[in-house]
Amino acid sequence: MNEEVCGRGMGGDDETLYFFKSFNEVFVFFVGWWYIKKMENIKNNLWVLGVVALVFSAIFFFSARGFSDQGKFVEVKGLSEKIVKADVAIWSMSFEVKSNNVDMLYADIAKNTSTITAFLKSKGFEETEINVAPVNIYQDTYRDALFRYNSNTQLSVYTKKVDIVKSASKETLLLVKQGVTLNQNYIDFQFSDINSVKPEMLTEAIKNARATAKQFAQESGSGLGAVSRGNQGVFDVTDKDPGSPEFKKIRVVSSLRFLLK
Repeated sequence: MNEEVCGRGMGGDDETLYFFKSFNEVFVFFVGWWYIKKMENIKNNLWVLGVVALVFSAIFFFSARGFSDQGKFVEVKGLSEKIVKADVAIWSMSFEVKSNNVDMLYADIAKNTSTITAFLKSKGFEETEINVAPVNIYQDTYRDALFRYNSNTQLSVYTKKVDIVKSASKETLLLVKQGVTLNQNYIDFQFSDINSVKPEMLTEAIKNARATAKQFAQESGSGLGAVSRGNQGVFDVTDKDPGSPEFKKIRVVSSLRFLLK
């Protein structure tokens, strides 16, 4: 009986050892398979990283090359000027009336306003072109004041009849004969259609700038490339001269950067 028991005990140990031996082989197999897969993934990732690095290197190379080319340039300015005639006139005028009596003040204001309006209409202006602003009245309560009531009335003409404004403004002395003294008589001539001359002037300014840049490139032994940066400039409108304010001088200076080859 003891021999049988001992025999059976030895058989159980062999089975256990065989189980662990089989488990170790399976474990080693899976570990080996996992390691191989991991190495393949690392290899694939390295290949992807290599491609990405190559792409970025190419981008950096061409960007650096383009940046180097941008370093060779010349900045020049091109001028364009044009004389045009104003197409709008704003004629402003005003008069003062002083009195110690309100009724007389009102009557004088109405008379002067009517006289100026009639003068303007006689020169060819329409009633719709004539504007009368609200009257400003100041009451002087100072004891030694010469006049208690002081008023200022402003009139204006907004019109496209530039030539008529210019000629009529020279005849305002006739108003003095009618008892009207103007304390303000000013004309603002304007050119409102500046967009109609912008394309032509910009073309001329760019042409002049390009000619200057081309001359610089030739003198420096370089070739003239494309425009890399530009600023059209500000259109400045001034009177041509004090004697003819109805004529305007439009001026623009454009700044351009040309690449040099």
